[in-house]
Amino acid sequence: MTTHENKGTETNKKFRKKPKKEKTKKRFGLFSYIRETKQELKRVSWPTKKELFKNTGVVLTVVILATILVWVLDTALRSGLGLILK
Repeated sequence: MTTHENKGTETNKKFRKKPKKEKTKKRFGLFSYIRETKQELKRVSWPTKKELFKNTGVVLTVVILATILVWVLDTALRSGLGLILK
């Protein structure tokens, strides 16, 4: 065997595909999905009414403040741009 032939054999060994392991396919079933969803919902830590109202108030306050901030910035930039363009 010549050096050239030997080199080609080594290259083929490097790039030879390995046999794939057989994968077990997990079937998707609607009923098993619903059952697992129910089980997961039982593990959820639901907030109390007091916590719910408190968190809702915080979210609404932040949204209102962010809206006012964007409105103020928009008005200021629009007025400033109007003065520059005149």
